[in-house]
Parts: sequence; C-alpha cells; structure tokens
Amino acid sequence: MATPASSSLFSRLTTAFRLLSLRSDIDNIILELLGQFSLEKIYAEGDKETYQNLVITLLAQLNTILNVQRLTLPSENLQVGWYLGFLASWEVTLRAVEFVLQVVVEGRESLWETRLLREKYLAELLLNALRFLTLHPKVPSSRAKERRDRFARIHRQLEQIFDSYPGQESFLLLVCREITDSLRTEPNGLALPPRLRVELPNLASELYPLAECLSSQYVAALVPQDGPPANWLVQFLALRDISQFVVGASVQYVMKRETRDVRLQSSSARTRNAVLHALENLRMPGHLSKFDLVATFSDTFRIILPDTLNLGRRSSSDCDEFEIDAIDLLCTKLSDRQVLNRVSDHELSRSISEVTRNIALLDDPSGQFRSARPRLWVLNCQKGHIVGETQLKAAENMNFPADREGTKVVPLPPHAKCIHCGGAATIAREVSLARHAWEHLKPLESNADTINVERHLPTQFQLSPPRMDTGMPFHVGYGNILSGEGSRIQDPEHPYSPTANRSVFPGSISSDRANLLPQSLVSPQTPHSPKSRLKSDTPYAEHAPSEDLTSSDGLGCTDPLKTSEVPRWPSSGAVETPISPNFSRGSQSRLQSISNVSFEPEALMKSRTVPLVAPPEKGKSRWRSKLTGSRREVPKPATRDSSSLSSTTLESQRLEEFSLKSLASSSKVSSRGKSGKSINVYISQNSTYALFWTQAAINIWDIGNSSPLLGRAISTESNCVLAAVTRVHLAYIIGTRDQKLTLRIVNLIQTTVPAIEYRMPSSPWCISMTICPKENQVVVGFDNSIVRFFKTTNSEEPREDRLHSRFHKDCKNCPAVDTVSFSHDGLVLLASTRTRGTIQIYSWRFPFIDFQELAPCRYRVPLHESEDNGTSSAIFRSGMGNEEDLICVTTWTQSGIPVLIQPHDGHRTEIRTEASTHQGKLGSRIQYAAFSPTGRELAMVNDKGYLYIISNLNSNPLEVKRIATSKELTTKSDWFAMEFMSFPGEEAIVLAWADSSKGLGYVKKIPVKYSSEGLDFPMSPLTPAASRSTQRYELPSEGREIQKQPVELTVTEVPAVPAPLNIIKSYSKENDS
Repeated sequence: MATPASSSLFSRLTTAFRLLSLRSDIDNIILELLGQFSLEKIYAEGDKETYQNLVITLLAQLNTILNVQRLTLPSENLQVGWYLGFLASWEVTLRAVEFVLQVVVEGRESLWETRLLREKYLAELLLNALRFLTLHPKVPSSRAKERRDRFARIHRQLEQIFDSYPGQESFLLLVCREITDSLRTEPNGLALPPRLRVELPNLASELYPLAECLSSQYVAALVPQDGPPANWLVQFLALRDISQFVVGASVQYVMKRETRDVRLQSSSARTRNAVLHALENLRMPGHLSKFDLVATFSDTFRIILPDTLNLGRRSSSDCDEFEIDAIDLLCTKLSDRQVLNRVSDHELSRSISEVTRNIALLDDPSGQFRSARPRLWVLNCQKGHIVGETQLKAAENMNFPADREGTKVVPLPPHAKCIHCGGAATIAREVSLARHAWEHLKPLESNADTINVERHLPTQFQLSPPRMDTGMPFHVGYGNILSGEGSRIQDPEHPYSPTANRSVFPGSISSDRANLLPQSLVSPQTPHSPKSRLKSDTPYAEHAPSEDLTSSDGLGCTDPLKTSEVPRWPSSGAVETPISPNFSRGSQSRLQSISNVSFEPEALMKSRTVPLVAPPEKGKSRWRSKLTGSRREVPKPATRDSSSLSSTTLESQRLEEFSLKSLASSSKVSSRGKSGKSINVYISQNSTYALFWTQAAINIWDIGNSSPLLGRAISTESNCVLAAVTRVHLAYIIGTRDQKLTLRIVNLIQTTVPAIEYRMPSSPWCISMTICPKENQVVVGFDNSIVRFFKTTNSEEPREDRLHSRFHKDCKNCPAVDTVSFSHDGLVLLASTRTRGTIQIYSWRFPFIDFQELAPCRYRVPLHESEDNGTSSAIFRSGMGNEEDLICVTTWTQSGIPVLIQPHDGHRTEIRTEASTHQGKLGSRIQYAAFSPTGRELAMVNDKGYLYIISNLNSNPLEVKRIATSKELTTKSDWFAMEFMSFPGEEAIVLAWADSSKGLGYVKKIPVKYSSEGLDFPMSPLTPAASRSTQRYELPSEGREIQKQPVELTVTEVPAVPAPLNIIKSYSKENDS
C-alpha cells in the first residue's frame, strides 16, 4: 500500500508518536516542560517576541503530548489497570491547563499581538485536554461536585481571557467555552457514543486497518440528517475523536514501518468525506460559524490527505513553522531523556555492555573491532570451536565468502583447518542467537557524555540572564513580564537582547572602554537565539564594481562607499584619482594544463583606488578626469558612518578587474542551465592563489602581484561541483547525481606527477571540501553526516568517519556536512551540521584519527525561516599563551547572530555592531568569515558586501570596525570569497568575486596590520619570483597589444617550497613609439 503523503508536520508527528507512545513518565515530562518554561519566563521581560515564541512552544508541545494521550485511553471493555502507567494523571493534566490559562491571562501586554497563539495553539490544547479529562478512567475524586468545581475554575479563567482579549474570537476558542460551560454543570455529560465507548482501539494495539467504528458507514449514522435533537457537543467531540484516530492510524502505520497493504489511504479518505458531510448536519448555536467548523476538520485531515480542500482563513505555513520547531525541540528533549534513563540504571547498562563486548571479542579477539555487525560461527571440528566472522575472513586457508547474506551454513574449502585446534573442518554454522542479541542490545548502548556536559551549560535555556547596566536601579518587578514599570526600565535597545547580553571572554579589556562595563557579573550567552520572525532589512541598491564611476574614457574608476543608514553629511575634503596613460595588464601565462585548453587573451585590466568622498557642488558631487577634463556625475556622497574609514585606508584599497570571458565562454559551450554558467570563487588559505571556476573549466590566478596573473587553465572534462587549492595542490570533484563522482588531486609543482583520482558513488552527495594546509590530505563532507579523508600522495582507500555513528549504524536521513575547515596551523579540523535547527560542531585533532562533537558549541538557529541559507562558516582559532581556543560560527539566516565560542566550556560572545559607532549593521546574513594567521583578528563579510574586522577577541566589548565595501549579495553565494593573505612587506584581507554575466573577475586588497612573526611568507610556485615585479604594457591607439617575442625568465629557487615551474612566460616591456 502507498504510505500517506509525506509532509514536514507529518514526519515530525511520526517521530513524536514514536517517542511518546506507551511511556510511563508522562507526568514527569509535563512537569519538566512547565518547570522549564517557568525558568525561562523570569528573563523574558521586555522581549515580547521571544516570550510569545516561548508560550507557543509550550502550548504546541503540551498539545502533542495530549494528542498521543487521547489515543492511549483504553475502551470500556479493556482492563484499565494495565494502561494506567501509560496515562498522564488527571490532576497533573488539569493543573497544567490551569497554569497555561493563567499565563495567557497575565501575559496580556506581551501576548496581545499574537492572535495565532489564542486562536489555534491555546484552543487546540484546551480541546485535547478537556476531552482527555472527561474520558480519563482514573479520576482522583468520585464526587461530581468536586469535578464541577474544578471545571468551573477553568471556565472562569477562560472567561477572563475573553475579557482580557476583546474582539472576535476564534471558532475553537468559542467551542472551548461551550464545553467548559457544560462540564461545570454536568462533568459526565460529554461521554462517547455507546459504540465508540466499547470499540475504539488505542496505541497499545494497531490503529490500522481502520476499525468498524471509524468507518464511513458508522460516521454517516452518527449525525443523521433528519434525526431527533441531540447534544451537538457530544456529536462534535465524537467526530473530532474519529478524525484524530484516522490521522493517528496513518502516523502509526509509518512509525512501525508497516508494509502490509491495508488500504489505509482509501479508507481514510472515505471516512474524511463522511465526517465533512456529517458536519453539515450538525445543529450548532447560531453564534458559531459552520464554515469555520468545516475548516477546522479539513486542516486536521490535510495532515495525511493533502488533497483535502484548504478552507483556512490564513496560511497554514506560518502555523506549521511554529509547531514543527516546537515538536523538534520536544523530540530532542525526549531522546536525551531516554538516554539518561538508560544510563541511570547502572546494572542494566553494564550488563548490556558486557554482552555486546563479549560478542565483539569473540568475533575479533585482537580487540580492534573492525566489524560493525559481528557474527559467530561454529566449526564442525572435533571440539566444535566458535570462531568469529572477522577471523574467518582473515584466515588464508578458509576463503570465507564476503557476500553470504541470509546464509546460515557455509561450506568450507577442502583441507580447511580450524583456527583454534588445527583440526579438519568442512562447514561453518552461524550462531544466530549471538547475531540477534547484538542487533537488539547494541542500539540500547548509550553515551550520555554529551548530554551530561550540556546539563551544566547555560545553553539548555533559550533566554540568558539580563545584564545589570551601570546606574540602572534594581526593580522589584525584575524578571516578571507582568511588571509594567519594570518593562520600562530598559536601554535604547531591548535590555535582554543578545546585544545587551554579550558575554566576555577572560582577558584584558581596553582601558578606554573600561568605564562602559557594568559593575556586575556578565553571564554567557546561550546558543539558542530567539526565533526572529521580523522582516529583513531593506537591501541597498546593488552597485556592480564595473559599473561604478568612470571617466569619459571609461578607465579611471572610483568605488565610493554606499550606505543609507543615517542622514548624509558632506566630508571635508576630496582626492582626485590620477589616471596614468600606462595601463596595467597581466600577461596570460601559457602553462601546460592537464588537458591542453587554449583561451583568448584576456581584456584590459583596470586598477582602481577608492577615493575619499568629495563635497557636493551645488547639490551634486562631481569629479574631473585628468585625461580629458570632462566631468561626470557621481552618486550621492557616503553617509556619516563612512567616516569610520580613514583616508589612508581608502587610498590603499585597490580594486583589480580582469577578464574571465574565456572562462565564461567555455562554460556556455559545455554547460546547460544557469548554475552551469556561473563562475565560482575560492581563495587559498596558505598561498596567494584564487580559483575562478565553472563546471567546465578551472582558472588558477596568482593574486599576489600588483596585477593578478593567470597561472594555469584546466579543463575539468566533466561537471565540476567542488574545487579547492593550496600552495601545492589543486583538488576538484567532477560528476553528476546520476553518475559516479571523481575526486581529482593535481600537484601544481611537479607537473610530471600524474593526478590522483578517487572514484566514488554519487550517493551520498558531496557538499563541502577543504585541503589541509600541511598538504597531506583532502577532506570532503557529504550528505548523511559523512566525512572522508583522501591522501594527496597516493590513492589508497579513503578513511570515512560517520558523525552519527554513536546513534545508529547507517545514516539515511541525517543532515549534510555543511562546512569543513582547517585551522591555520593545520592541526585542527572542524565540520558542522545542522540538525532540526541546531548547528553541531565536530572536531578532529592531528593526526585526525578520531573525532568528537563539541557539545558546548551547539548553536540553535530555527529552521523554516525565509532567506535561510544555513551555516556559512565554522572556523577554529588555536589559543596562544593564556588565551583560549575560539570557534566562530556564522550563518546566512534571519536570527543566527555570529558568535565566538570557547569550546571547552561553551562561553560565548555574540558579534554585533553598536549603533553609536556608526559602523552600519553587521546583521545575521554572513557570507564569509576568516581568522587572521595570528588568530588575533577576525574578518567577516555580510550581505551588504561590507567587510568588518573584529579585534580584542578575548575581551569585552569586542572591537568591530567596518573597513571596506565590496559587492552587495542577495543570498549566500559561491561567487564571492574572502581570506587573509601575506604579501612582501604587507598583510591584507583579500576579497574576490566574479560577474558571470560580464565575464569579469574582481580582486580587492585591504591592507591590515597584524603580527606575523613566525609566519612564512606564502610564495607562489606557479609564479616565479622574477615575475612578481609589476609589469605594464603600453597599448596602441586601436586597443590591441603589440605582440613581442616571449622572453624566458630565470627562475630562482624558492626556500621552504618545491622549485616553482620554469615554464611560465612573461613578455618584455617596450615603449611603443
């Protein structure tokens, strides 16, 4: 049978049902959720949006639990006692409902704006809870008066909600009021119809195929068209029960991985049609809308039957986002709770470990445990020895077959000898009991180290404690969201926003800012940033570098700063850009490539110097070209925050423009689709190389010269999907999802060495790649949380690490490895994944044999946000002296603020710009981040193309400065890269990007000062030292270069690196008369 239609919400419900079905600790789970919310609530003052999300999360999680509880209730013909352990107690459920209602009543000022909270989440929770309470088989008191009083309290609280939130209320909330009004009069008046009372199944059995009482025939008779008057609430609740059981049957079918054809979808569709038809016959009070009634049931059935008509008055996508995030968080807590329960029973866990370890030792006595599924075999020697399958495969005289799936008896070759006694053996018979014991017990072995560490970190809470600012008096309403005056005592920005909560790293604090620090403790910031649903900032108008200001001849170009955050003001001076008649042009090297590819000579390069902003002349800013004297209008002057860029910095920022038309043309010929024609960019971490590549070709440019030089052009001969380069090696992966992938590693120094190739299946698909700065291996991240290590010196079998190996043997739906990166010293490797909105960091240390998850570095960024492009960087900085190691995590999301984390304790600092410094907004959409080689500086590029440098990384506050502008980005892009580089006599941050539509590449160097003691200058083997001098060519009037006889340059030996290629040719410079 075809399984129910898959959806995000349906898959989450399947996971939740699996974790919540038939549990004996439901009361404890509910109390834990309420206690967690109470601890979160005390720090929610002043942050309405975060508090609204907290309340919605609590309601959605409780509703999921009670939904499962409703399906667990036994029918009247079953023995109740056996089921009591799986049911939440009546008292805990009722008090949880009262607690939630009290939160909504008292939180009027914070929850007023979110109608969705009351109309959907609160109403659905009340309906499930009231139904569960009325049908509960074990009520504490048998006296009807006491139950009437308890329901009367709920009714009174519900009336207070109607009074506190005036206006048109939702249909479900009005029905809840009708139900509580009925229960406070007659607590037993809303019982099930007689047949449902006896025949309804529950989760202890199978809900599929649908029982007779859930069939369309019974539903049609439940609300007859011309029947006698009846209690409409009884009929409404019975129909709602039926719809819940129909959805629960499909969820359970998928949860149990059922394969039988029980025609569940067709029977569910017939029952749905009968329910919707019965609703038309329901006789409700006149103040309730029949349209809203049908829309409510259609939303329920659409979970499993997407073809159900959507009658909702609002989009269900917004509702699903909150609910999915809440269920994800609940499932994570339940999984952790399950692990802790197992390891807490020391006797049980020790017994399980001993059994599995003994089986593994029998399979492989060496203790290396090379088999993921050990199996034991009995030989028919005289003593009947038990031998492990690993031993049989390793024995030379056994020739044990590798593929014997399902085979329990294996004939051995003639003259086979027993491994233990040396006697003759002819057959091997499997010990099935050992295999079954392993398969059932091994998954129960749990490692709670990560969970235990997390319990002692502040990351278990979504809100961190506020910072007591200097001079702010302590208020009695502190931490209470209902305190009116307390909520007014706040900074210009939210007092408990991540900016205000920025934590500090141990270290020195600059004296000039010491007076700004509060005289109180500062608590570390949690990784769970509030779920921001706000609209993104309005992007600036895009200014392509090649279309900025030019003189009348189109060559002298400026790159003024562009921003619109504060009112404009004119600068005090202007600097004209001199334009020399001698234009810089990089000669195209004709190097031998893997496949001989000829490219046309590239077009003229343009070197630009960013000028200072000129004062306006009669309201318009102008500049004059020294060549022609013509004037050309420039855009409006930069805003006030551009004053943060010094004139020295502006003058030293050079933008190099060079042609990539040959690269673009090659992609147009051999590639299809927009992605195939785009030009990607990658900058080396340990050299001055930059890759500009498409699916069809790769160009390696040396950008260490005054003008970039093309060092090598390579045809990929297939579809290139990933590429990376270092000083010695180029690595790229070619292939498609329908074919095999091939990783090719090219030695750029020794051209006689053949390229090393690794072939692998296209599933799992490759996502990220990096090369070790020590040039020893290439690391590739794949789907399903797989990381593979490939040697650069030989083609031996790559090593594979499965990041989720401690959870399960085979990853099928696990997240991809979004990023892999080495530290500058090459001793630490980081990989990042994003699971259900939580970014997880894994680390390897030299020699990269094993890995571990850095649990303190978990960072929660909600999924399902618009413009969510995931993790953009996860990079490591080794600690120096007394400084701690640091990890920087950045994302391109709405709420994932860049953070610095100390991996050993989870201490973290959010990276933000202060409004008072006029540096512009760094934001949460980060394209790239990189540490300097010394580790004392950090650079970032955001979506506006602004380059920020962050210093004082181990102190608070961080020093964040905007030092340059580049290309504005609309999404996280592969055509933009950034890295620190060292050049002769200077250090710089290099920005590189490509414009595929124009066939142009751009490189911008921003000089910076950082201590580079002990760092080797990364010479470029592709470009000889002699060619590093600036080379210029004079062009004739018609714009064509005069061809000269090439002159071979003498190449000197470069220390500490292999000898550079001596086949690179440059052209002699001669004056054209």
